[in-house]
Amino acid sequence: MLLNRERCFKCRAERSVRKCPRNRDKLIGWKCCLELRVDLRCPSECPYSAVKDENSPFPAFRADSNTEFTRTAKRHIDLWIYQPQEGLDGLSPADYAAKDSAGMLAWLGRFQFPANFPMTYLLQKLQLAHDEYEEPETPETVAFGFFDAVITQDWQKLRAFTINDREDRDLAERYTRLVSEIPELKKVNRYEILHAGAADDGVSAMVVLDLGGKLIWAVLLTSAEGRWKVRQNLNGGPHLYYGQNKLFHKLAEHLAQGEAEAAWDLIRKNLPLYPDCADLYYYRALYWQLARQFDKAKEDLRNSLALDNHFFAAGFALSALYLNDRELEQAKELLSWLAADRPDDLSVRNNLAACEAGLGNISAAQAIWRELLKIAPNYEPALKNLERYPG
Repeated sequence: MLLNRERCFKCRAERSVRKCPRNRDKLIGWKCCLELRVDLRCPSECPYSAVKDENSPFPAFRADSNTEFTRTAKRHIDLWIYQPQEGLDGLSPADYAAKDSAGMLAWLGRFQFPANFPMTYLLQKLQLAHDEYEEPETPETVAFGFFDAVITQDWQKLRAFTINDREDRDLAERYTRLVSEIPELKKVNRYEILHAGAADDGVSAMVVLDLGGKLIWAVLLTSAEGRWKVRQNLNGGPHLYYGQNKLFHKLAEHLAQGEAEAAWDLIRKNLPLYPDCADLYYYRALYWQLARQFDKAKEDLRNSLALDNHFFAAGFALSALYLNDRELEQAKELLSWLAADRPDDLSVRNNLAACEAGLGNISAAQAIWRELLKIAPNYEPALKNLERYPG
């Protein structure tokens, strides 16, 4: 349903996302759906009809995003506070709260509410005293912040919403340039959420948006570092995510077999669909290497790192090109990053030592090689390098 182009039968404006059994299975958008189901009259066969909750005075509402749940709950609260309740001596919550605010708070305290229930909104509507608290950050709020900046074309603000945290001016400027050149983002003037969900691992999530009422767009996020960050954008919807690994596998096969034209064709066709995909820029860099255009390869490896500052394969490949061209200062800086990310990688530390030796820092190089031999006594590159630089 997310890829459905039909408009909601009620408003003719929002994208339809589900069928409405209450109206002969006509296609409906989630906003119009919530306006219907908050009266609790939807047929039980509808998967989005409200379900009575014995532990709460409010029914349970199924939702495809936290935004939808919150808005549905708030709209139901608007109606509920004026409806008589048996547990409140037949009074409505609004009347009971006006009569006995402490009693109303005590009554609400008897129930369990989900963590994302808009309790502050309920207490405000009942004019009950409450502590203000900041809404927790979610994948949806991060995606909204990202696209609010897109709409205002505040391109330099976007990187702060992403996984990219290297203090490198070139990488920051490259990220801004690459994202600001995505044609679809230049045209965005509004967005609506269609779906959002987190994976079972708790560190990855996807938010699906309708951009401008015309385009389905998915945002991949991660909380691996403790906060939700944008990892990648998908121009076309969530199905593209499930095709990525197959795409990368095909590209790797073509490049390994020297099929440069087939690899180029795949990259050209898929970059518009995966516009900020670090992997595709990485594979394009490998294509340039196959074509022996090493300057272009370096550019695309830098682009790949700009889109994912911690993309190890891109960083290691770029450091190898720097080493080959005797650009030792650039190689040393990059290898120092890689060593910080992967301190147990012997090849990275060996190459870092080679940089130090090439720059004349022999004692520093020797110290690294000796440390490597403590970890792996038979590590041949370190043994040979210490033979070359004894001391």
